[in-house]
Amino acid sequence: MSVIEIVGGALIMLVCVVICLLILAQEGTRGGGIAAITGNEPDSFYNKNPGRTRGKMLYNATRFFAIVLFLVALGVNAVIIYL
Repeated sequence: MSVIEIVGGALIMLVCVVICLLILAQEGTRGGGIAAITGNEPDSFYNKNPGRTRGKMLYNATRFFAIVLFLVALGVNAVIIYL
């Protein structure tokens, strides 16, 4: 294993842990998945303040780190293949 593979693997593991912590920090839905899909949930995302709430910031951070994880995984695999 090269140094790039080790560093890339460690970075992927770190991003995965961050994503897990962000997901655990988010609030769950009270009505379950079906209520959120059908719109029967009284406390939906659109009824809340769409500004800079804690839930919105956690959502944005989770989405950002998911994209980072995807790009790092692609990058590490590309380096392994082409080097």
